[in-house]
Amino acid sequence: MLTIQQLKLPVSHTENELEKKIIKTLKIKKEELCSWSIRKQSLDARKKPDLFFVYTIDAEVKKESTVLKRVDHKIVMSTKRVPYTYLHTDNRDRLQRPVVVGSGPAGLFCAYYLARAGLSPLVIERGDDVDSRMKKVQSFWDGKALDTESNVQFGEGGAGTFSDGKLNTLVKDPAGRNLEVLRLFVECGAPDEILYVQKPHLGTDLLVTIVKNLRKKIEALGGEIRFRSALTGIHTEKGQLTGIEINHREQLSVSTLVLAVGHSARDTFSLLEKSGFSMQAKAFAVGLRIEHPQTLINQYQYGCREHETLGAAAYKLTHKAAGGRGVYSFCMCPGGYVVNASSEEGMLAVNGMSYQDRASKNANSAMIVTVTPDDYGNTGPLSGVEFQRGLERAAWRLRGGRIP
Repeated sequence: MLTIQQLKLPVSHTENELEKKIIKTLKIKKEELCSWSIRKQSLDARKKPDLFFVYTIDAEVKKESTVLKRVDHKIVMSTKRVPYTYLHTDNRDRLQRPVVVGSGPAGLFCAYYLARAGLSPLVIERGDDVDSRMKKVQSFWDGKALDTESNVQFGEGGAGTFSDGKLNTLVKDPAGRNLEVLRLFVECGAPDEILYVQKPHLGTDLLVTIVKNLRKKIEALGGEIRFRSALTGIHTEKGQLTGIEINHREQLSVSTLVLAVGHSARDTFSLLEKSGFSMQAKAFAVGLRIEHPQTLINQYQYGCREHETLGAAAYKLTHKAAGGRGVYSFCMCPGGYVVNASSEEGMLAVNGMSYQDRASKNANSAMIVTVTPDDYGNTGPLSGVEFQRGLERAAWRLRGGRIP
C-alpha cells in the first residue's frame, strides 16, 4: 500500500477531483489505481477565507515497486496498516465470570473486549438503559425532580452520552487500537467519516443508537448488562477480592472486578475508602462553561459567519497565568448547549453537549484550571470531592438549581 501525505485541495472539491490529484501525484494512469481511501483529513485555514482540506491517502496500485521509483518520496511512501489484534484465552472455562462496574465508554469497551475473549462478562450499571435514561434526563431538564441514580452522569453510555461525542485523542496508535475503536463505532451506526476526519464527533442523538448497538454486540457475544444495579459492597479475605454486594441486598461471588465508575460516583469512592483500599488525593481540573455566538467563532476560524461545507467551527485555547497556573479550554462544543449535569440533590454541575448537526446558534466551552491537593486542602483522600461539592452547592444557590 502507498500512503500519500499533504494532498491539498479547496474545501469545495469533488471526489472526482481528489481522485485525479491522487493519480497525478502517483504519476500513474487511472487504470493503474486499484483503490484508495482517506486516512486523514484536516483543515488548513491559514489563508482564510480561502480554506483547504489537507489529506493523507492510502492507495493500492498495480506494480507498486515500479510506481515508487518515480514518485516524490517526501510525500509518497510504502506503508501498511496494523489491524488491532484481540487477545483470547484457552482456559476461559476455568475462570470466574468478570464483573464490570459502570457502562460508560470504559466499561462498555472493556465488556466488549472481555466478551470477544469468550469470558461472558457481567456489567452492572446503577442507572437506566439509554432510552429510559433519556426520558429521565429530559424530565429533569423540564423542571421535574432529579433521579440521583439515572441522570446526565449515570446510566447507559455514561456522561459521554450527553456530550458532544468528540473522538479525538493525542494517544499514539502503533497497535491499531484507536482505529479499532472508531471502526467499532461505525459498525454500531456512526458515519464513516469519523475514521478519517481530524476531529471526529458523534453527537448525543447518534450516541443513543450507537450505545444500544454496542450493548447488543456484547450480549450476542455472551455478556450481560444489568441496569439499576449499584455496587454497594466489596468483600475481601486476606487481601483478595471474594465478592460484591449489589443494591444492598444481593451478594455475588467475584474474583475479577473492573471499576469503570467515572468521576462522579462519589459514594463508590467512599465505599472504597471504607473497605480499606489504598487511596490518595490527586490534582484535577475545575472551571466554568463559557458560551458565545457560533457565528463569531466561524468568523474567527473560517473568515465568514457561515460555511455550508464545514459547519460549526471549533477552537482550542491555552494560557499560562502570571502565577504559572495553566488555563485552557476543554470539551469545546460547536453549535451546542450548556446542560444541567447534576448528580446530587442541592448541587449544580454543568456540561456541554451537541447534536450531530451542531445546529445551535451558540458555541460553548469549559474554561478550566488545574487544582492540586495544596489548593483545596489535603485533609484526606476524599478532600477533593468535598471541594467539588462545595463549589456545586454554591452554584446551586445562585439560582435555586437552575443554570445561571
